[in-house]
Amino acid sequence: MNEADIYFDASGRRILPSDFNLKKAERLMDNFMSFNSKGCTTFAEIVSWLILRGTGYDGGTSSNHLCWLFGVDGSDCATLKNWKARIK
Repeated sequence: MNEADIYFDASGRRILPSDFNLKKAERLMDNFMSFNSKGCTTFAEIVSWLILRGTGYDGGTSSNHLCWLFGVDGSDCATLKNWKARIK
């Protein structure tokens, strides 16, 4: 995967901010899921609220793309079990 795959869609629009740090975002999700896994929301909602809120990139495309980069389906229930299942 190259930088263009992470930050741009097919039409050339940015999906995530250019200075986005995927490792920090993954660490943030890991910490959140370890302590707050209730299972009542989807991964895409948590990513939007927790990581992308207020950046201008908190829409569905960016949230689902970031979930894809994390290795989870954005529409899956955000449980610790589902989060850990992505690491195989």
